[in-house]
Amino acid sequence: MSEVKRAKGQLKTHIRAQNQALILETAERVFARQGLAKTTTQMIANEANLPKANIHYYYRSKKDLLEAVLERILALWLASVSQFTLEDGPKKNLTRYISEKIDQSRLNVSASKVFAMALIGEDEFILNYLRENFVTELSREKKTIETWVEQGLMAPISSEHLFISLWAMTQTYADFDAQIKVLFNKEALEESDYEEAKQFITRMVLAGCGVKEE
Repeated sequence: MSEVKRAKGQLKTHIRAQNQALILETAERVFARQGLAKTTTQMIANEANLPKANIHYYYRSKKDLLEAVLERILALWLASVSQFTLEDGPKKNLTRYISEKIDQSRLNVSASKVFAMALIGEDEFILNYLRENFVTELSREKKTIETWVEQGLMAPISSEHLFISLWAMTQTYADFDAQIKVLFNKEALEESDYEEAKQFITRMVLAGCGVKEE
């Protein structure tokens, strides 16, 4: 392959990646704002300043586009939240997990809302993704928690209910941010609000789980 052909191929790949990133980021915002059912590819094209044909060049249907958005969101979350490490103990791990989950709610509000909408609608794609990827990860975290309980570092608990509670407490700052802004009488939540949330949730979880000082 000549250098000219190689350069053209690299440019084409770069443009494709840029276009797909723009479409997915825009689709995420529009889905979060309009809802999954009401969103159209024309709305996404308008907001991205692209012809509708460009959307369908990469994604044949709205369903394909939504699945691509959901896959991107799930991959981001699985990569951004640290796994529990046995040697660090429950206090450090739970504190870190809560902090990272709150950060995700602060930085990726639209992503969290789209994820919640898909779950509420029992979207088959997201349910299958969770079955294939998330159940394995959760079972690994459960074994770590059981070891800490055996070591006397925390009280016996249901790891399933613990994670359900953690998700509810942290993701609400994205999914129901409008309600929280009304409660605080603010146009937008500030970083200090998220930091206070981290501290409050951490204290409550550590106390509720009977976490001992290591």
